[in-house]
Amino acid sequence: MTIVQLQTGAWYQDRQIEVRFPDSWKVTTHWPRTPDPLSDQDIESRLDQPLGCPPLSEQFAGVKKLAIVVDDLSRPTPVYRVLPMLIDRIRNVDERTEISIIVATGTHGHMNEDALRYKLGQLAWESCTIIVHDDLTSTRRIGMSSYKTPVFVNRTVLDADLVIGIGGVYPQHTTGFGGGGKLALGVCGRKTIMDLHYKHKSMQGRYITDNDFRKDVTEIAKMIGLNSIVNLHINAYSEVVNAVFGDHTVYYDDAARFSKDFYTAPDAGDAEIIVANAYPLDTSFTFMRKGYKPLYTAPRSAVKVMIVGAHEGIGVHGLFQYINPSRLSRFRNLVLRASSMNKKELLQKVWNRIIRRFKADEVDDAEEEPSILPPNTDHLYIWRTDDEGEKIPALDGVTVRTDWNELLEIIRAEHFSNQDCVATVVYACAPIQCIDKSLADHESLADHDT
Repeated sequence: MTIVQLQTGAWYQDRQIEVRFPDSWKVTTHWPRTPDPLSDQDIESRLDQPLGCPPLSEQFAGVKKLAIVVDDLSRPTPVYRVLPMLIDRIRNVDERTEISIIVATGTHGHMNEDALRYKLGQLAWESCTIIVHDDLTSTRRIGMSSYKTPVFVNRTVLDADLVIGIGGVYPQHTTGFGGGGKLALGVCGRKTIMDLHYKHKSMQGRYITDNDFRKDVTEIAKMIGLNSIVNLHINAYSEVVNAVFGDHTVYYDDAARFSKDFYTAPDAGDAEIIVANAYPLDTSFTFMRKGYKPLYTAPRSAVKVMIVGAHEGIGVHGLFQYINPSRLSRFRNLVLRASSMNKKELLQKVWNRIIRRFKADEVDDAEEEPSILPPNTDHLYIWRTDDEGEKIPALDGVTVRTDWNELLEIIRAEHFSNQDCVATVVYACAPIQCIDKSLADHESLADHDT
C-alpha cells in the first residue's frame, strides 16, 4: 500500500492519520513549502518589535481595560502560543489591568468550552474574562463606514481602552485572504456582517487583497480601535511558521504574499481522484468547505473526496447555514439582506424571483440554499475521522464513512472496478493551500465562503 500521513481533528483530538492507497495507484501529495516552526523566543521577538506602532510597553501604559480579540474555533490559529506573552507584558506594566478576551465568532454561534480552553490556553482561561461574541445581542452602533456600511460592534470591545487582535492569514474566497483587519468582522453585529458580504463583489477565489470588501472591513477595524494585530501562519500540522505584529495596514500585504509564496499548489490537472484534507479547518461540515477549491477546480469527471474531523457535525453559520436552516434564521437574514440593497437591486431581485415562479424548472426556496456539494460535483465522498462527534443527517449526493478502507472500497467498486492504475492527487491541508485558479464560473459558492 501507498501510505500518506495527514493531520486531522483541529481542536478536537488533533492527531495523525494514515491514508492508504493501492500500490498500483499513482499518488501525488501536495504539501505547503513552509519554513521551519518558530520557537517561543522567535515569536516574542516579533511582539517586541512591532511594525508601524509603538512598543507594547508604551501601548499598555495607562490602560485599565484591555480587549484582546481572537479568532474562533473555525480558524486554526494557535492563539495559546501568543496570549501568555501578551498577558505577561501587560502585567509587567500594570497588574490591575482588566483583560477581556473576545472570541470573534461573527455569526458562528456557540463555541465548545473544552476546545475553546485548548485554543486560548489555561493561563488565559483562568486569569482573564472570556467573552464569546454574540452578533445578535451584544453590539452597539457606532456609525457608518465610508462605504455606507452601518457599524455595530461588540460592547466590550468599544468599552476597552486598548484593543489588540490575534488571528491568522488563510485563503478566503471573498476577500482574497483572511487575517488583518478582517478580524474585526468577527466582533460586529449581524447587520454589519450581512452588509459586508452582500454589498461587495467577491474575489471568487482569486488571491487579490486590493478589493472593496477588505478596504471596508479594514476601515471598520480602525473605527473600533483594532489597530495592532498579531497575525500567524501555520504549517500542515498547525505549528507556527511565521508571526508578524503591529499595525496591520502596514504589514498585511506582505503577510498575504507570504501565504501566496509558501502555500501555492498546482491544480489537480487530469487526476481521476482528488482527495482534499479539510484540516486544519475541519471542525464541521460547514467549514470544511474552505478546503473545496482543489475539488471544484478539478475535472467534473474526477472522483472528489474530503477528509474531515467534523466533531461539531454540520456546524453553525448565521448567514450561510447549508443544512436545515431554521425558518426564523432564514426570515431574519432575508430582511437584513433586503435592507443592504438599494431600490434598483431590490426590485431586480423581486423580479427575478417572479420570473422563476413561471419557469417549468422552478426551484423552491430550500433548493436555493447553497449546496454542500462543490458546484461541479455530482457526488462527494467524505471520510469523517471523528466518529464520536455530533451526528450527521443523511445528505443527498454525499457518502459519509468513518472507516477509510470501507470508503475506498466503495469508491473502487463504483468507479474503478476494472482499473489497476488510478491517478490520485492529495492536498495535505487544502483550506490553507492556494490553488491559483479563478472561481469565476462558480460564483454561487465563492460568494458564500466566510
